[in-house]
Amino acid sequence: MERQFQCPSCGAGNVVTNPGILMKVCDFCKTAIYWDKESALRAGNKSVDLPPSSRFKVGATGKIRGNRFTVLGRLVYAHDKGTWSEWFVEMKGGDILWLAEDEGELFLEKPLTLQTPAPSFDQLYPGMEITLNDRTGVVEELGVARCLGGEGQIPFEVEIGEIYPYADGTAADGSFIFGLEYDEGAGQPRAFTGQALSVGDSKAPARVAQPERAKTGEAIRCASCGKPYEGKRVTSTEMVVCDACGSALQLDEAEVRVVGKNVGPKPRFSLEIGTPVTFGNTKFEVMGRLYYVEVDEGIEYPSYEYILYNAEKGYLWLSEEKGHFTVSSPEHIRTVIPDYISAKARVQVGKESFRFYERGEATLRWVDGALPWAACVGEKTSYVHLIKPPEYVDREITGSEMELFRGRYVSRDEMIKALPPGIELPLPRGVYSCQPYVPSEWIKGLGWIGGVFVMLNLLLFIYSFVAEKNTVLMEESLAAEKYSKEHLTKPFKIERDGEILRLKGSAPLNNSWLALDFAVVDSEDRVLKEFWNEAAYYSGYDSEGHWSEGSPRFSSCFKVEKAGNYRLLVHAQGGSGDFGPARNEPVRLTLESGATISWYFIVPMILACVFMFVGLASREIFESRRWSDVVEDADDDD
Repeated sequence: MERQFQCPSCGAGNVVTNPGILMKVCDFCKTAIYWDKESALRAGNKSVDLPPSSRFKVGATGKIRGNRFTVLGRLVYAHDKGTWSEWFVEMKGGDILWLAEDEGELFLEKPLTLQTPAPSFDQLYPGMEITLNDRTGVVEELGVARCLGGEGQIPFEVEIGEIYPYADGTAADGSFIFGLEYDEGAGQPRAFTGQALSVGDSKAPARVAQPERAKTGEAIRCASCGKPYEGKRVTSTEMVVCDACGSALQLDEAEVRVVGKNVGPKPRFSLEIGTPVTFGNTKFEVMGRLYYVEVDEGIEYPSYEYILYNAEKGYLWLSEEKGHFTVSSPEHIRTVIPDYISAKARVQVGKESFRFYERGEATLRWVDGALPWAACVGEKTSYVHLIKPPEYVDREITGSEMELFRGRYVSRDEMIKALPPGIELPLPRGVYSCQPYVPSEWIKGLGWIGGVFVMLNLLLFIYSFVAEKNTVLMEESLAAEKYSKEHLTKPFKIERDGEILRLKGSAPLNNSWLALDFAVVDSEDRVLKEFWNEAAYYSGYDSEGHWSEGSPRFSSCFKVEKAGNYRLLVHAQGGSGDFGPARNEPVRLTLESGATISWYFIVPMILACVFMFVGLASREIFESRRWSDVVEDADDDD
């Protein structure tokens, strides 16, 4: 139901469209107007002149995930790292929701009535689990907020300039986000719950969009040296760095404050402020740069961070270390990381499994450009790095704020493609933590060839057993009197050149052995080929029972080059026990044609497996290099 009234401060007419509104910022004098319990109007403090947003405007309509809304009003809050806006939107049906806009991220929230007591603000710390009715949340950020002002219709009373502690967090499974607002006195905090949105989830018509205009008017003058800041900035810019003196300038709605200063030589950034970076079909721009140093056993390890911005997609974080690049964005999901954990240990991030890589502390040494938060030189960030190549998750704690970033590795080829021509990138050094293994073309070729040959020879090996059709050419039993003095077998005929024959033999051996020599003899009694074989069989009993070894059978394959008539010359000798006499067992010989030598295919299979092993070995070496800096025990079980 629409209400019309006059501002008690300036007398101007104002209109309220939703019955749930308890506060209105006068459209003309910016005075906060309240309804008390007797429905009488009273005036509060004046709001500062807030810059228009490039995303929303009071009175505009749009859609959130397909649901239409109307923007009723906005409040702007400041904390030690910057500011955020809370837009109050009326959904179709009259419900009022909170649409929070912070560092380029959007959060859709609604009030939550707490059924169970919440911890006091002094008890909270980043990473702490708290119970919100029947759900579990994890605290991500703690701070003290100050209301700078607002515009339009507000669904609750808030004093312009009031200060209150707050806590923000996320669900254990990432299914919701929450906020707690504490009064200076005791009592339950005001609670809000909702979901994180992507920038594309909320859309307003182009007719209400305003050009980006940053805080403190159209110009910024350095509060340290007086030089105007001429770099680019947008609505969400909270801090810029003076090009002349290196002072970090935090932007409030009505002033510029120096919060830090760069000291020492400028780092060797690969990308300049303003450099366009295109990922996919989205063109970003480098808005700000940060330089971090981690010290380990007296050695400094530098890393570079570039803040990328696109008006439609928001912010991305592009990181550079040892010539390797990664790109990430904030993630609102829970991960539990034990205090004592070894490299390669698995860590659950929501429903996914990552491996713990390392933890450490990095110090900010340099910052320039424009950032969506206030980053002070000298501040320290504790981090935990989890990997699932090519993806990774970083949990960072800076002061009283805990953030989770999820990203992926960016290859050198992708980086070159993403940048304008002429930018020289450093060569990557070593293997990066989340760098995926990409085999070279020759290794992939060897693996492909090896795989083909393994399959081909395996099929031939199986075929050698299935398709073999043997024809018996000769059978003969030889007594010891014959084979001990050399014996020529019955003749046999070979029908074609290059025939492969198999000679099979057996003897009733019992703890005895036979050694046999053979020769292939042609029709003119010429020896063409010689070979030998043996048979031995032993058995007995011991404390574990019956045992046996060896075999009373033997088999040999040989090739006859020319067709014709042939015989075998046989000579054998035997023995028993270790050094006992021969037992003169008879020997039965069977000669077959059409044999296939299976081991002919085994050797090529082994060689082909060696080709494939080159790729496996290359990957193993790559993984060893990935973990070499963080795994102390080389035999650590993966």
